[in-house]
Amino acid sequence: MILSLCALVAFTSQAQELTADQLLERSMAFHDPDGKWEKSRFTLVVDMQVPGRPVRSSEIVIDNEKGTFDLNVVQGGNLLQYSIDGQDSAEMKLNFREPTPAEADSLRLNADRARFMRNYYCYLYGLPMKLTDNGTNVEDQVITTTFNGDQVLALKVTYDEQVGSDVWYFYFSPDTYAMVGYRFYHDEAKNDGEYILLEGMSIHNGLRIPKDRAWYTNAEDKLLGTDYLVSMEVEKY
Repeated sequence: MILSLCALVAFTSQAQELTADQLLERSMAFHDPDGKWEKSRFTLVVDMQVPGRPVRSSEIVIDNEKGTFDLNVVQGGNLLQYSIDGQDSAEMKLNFREPTPAEADSLRLNADRARFMRNYYCYLYGLPMKLTDNGTNVEDQVITTTFNGDQVLALKVTYDEQVGSDVWYFYFSPDTYAMVGYRFYHDEAKNDGEYILLEGMSIHNGLRIPKDRAWYTNAEDKLLGTDYLVSMEVEKY
């Protein structure tokens, strides 16, 4: 009991001594010590497993230097292709050809979907570095709490209205400052939204990206799905 109390006091003291900026800097130093995220081209292969559905395999190419995004998804026996260039223009293909209007409608092969998927992958696989983006508001206080049964350091984040309306909490290991998970609410008072457990680490050219992401509902702890990072390649310009 005495040892546990001492550990709790030390843990709380650690959080009180850290500012939010310092915690974020230390986490970025763990995940991206050479600052490669903003200047590199990333090729990711991700398998998404949703309970009761077939595995969906995706190849994602994020080129942050050029501002381009490419996504190839194998779904229902088809290859869906989304591309966004550096001027934010989107192009969609089905099995290497232009889809018909009916195919584009039924398979969501449209510019809005392309931009949604770009934002999804660039945001989640760019954390914690993406927490320095414009429109991101990190609260000053470092929170001490538990997440998935472990003591963690946490940051509360909100966004400017044009960026997003959800409230997010990001959780970090107090030992290494690695990101171990995050949680978001549409309305925190209702305990809606989801939390995400991060497991494992993919490492290439010095960049450390959490490997697997399991999504659960906040209210019911129901597993929604898991994203498995099968491979990652980082090419620095």
